[in-house]
Amino acid sequence: MTPTQNRGRRPDGRPRGNGQGTPGGQTAPGRRPQATRPPAWQYPQNARRDDAPRRRRPPRSPSLTFGQALAAELKDLFHSLWYFIYENWERILKGFLCGVLLIFFLLLQTTFFVRFAPFGAVPDLLLSLTAAIAISEGEKWGAVFGLVAAYLSQALGGAATGPALLPLLYMPAGYFCGICAKYYLSDSIPVRILYILSCGAGRGIVTAISAAAILNATAGEIFLDIVLPEFFSTALLAPLLYVLVHFAFKPFHKSRAQRTGE
Repeated sequence: MTPTQNRGRRPDGRPRGNGQGTPGGQTAPGRRPQATRPPAWQYPQNARRDDAPRRRRPPRSPSLTFGQALAAELKDLFHSLWYFIYENWERILKGFLCGVLLIFFLLLQTTFFVRFAPFGAVPDLLLSLTAAIAISEGEKWGAVFGLVAAYLSQALGGAATGPALLPLLYMPAGYFCGICAKYYLSDSIPVRILYILSCGAGRGIVTAISAAAILNATAGEIFLDIVLPEFFSTALLAPLLYVLVHFAFKPFHKSRAQRTGE
């Protein structure tokens, strides 16, 4: 018998081992006992079972039609819009109030005060309104309101002189008045008079530049006949606008306890 044919047997013909250790029940030193492997029928989990339940994929949801998808998108859009309005209803109401004041005083400036002009000049109501809103609501509201007011005044012909320079006056006036009122100057009557005089001086510079470019007149004539009447006309009506804006936006400055009366 060749060595290849003599597999698992000793030279005397006996098997080398049957998994039970050495004769006498003892294990050879330095050698771990071999564990007998139980038959497969004792462990059903290792065997193949044809009756085991198979994992099935969840059924696919039916595809939506175009109308159902559009309705779902509109519903999400409506909920987002409603949440935005609920979170920012004070700002929306404040912006609506600013728009109402802007349209009202723009029409008043371009219709009524063109015929009944104090001191012979049309007052710049929108400039005073821009400064008043900036003092009451801050520099951002003042700058945005001033920019919109300047372009609307230019579009409707509310500025007889220098319409192209109005955005360069209204927006900085609203921004710097809001900054000064918020960080540097307290809200008092002398401070408001200072704002009125500053806005009137800026308006006078814009009017003088525009009149010099359009009219063939001397600097003295422009100053006496155009700049001074417009300055006093604007300063005369500015306090009324400041008081109106103060009371119009006063409810927005109350706390929750003051609004509910607690």
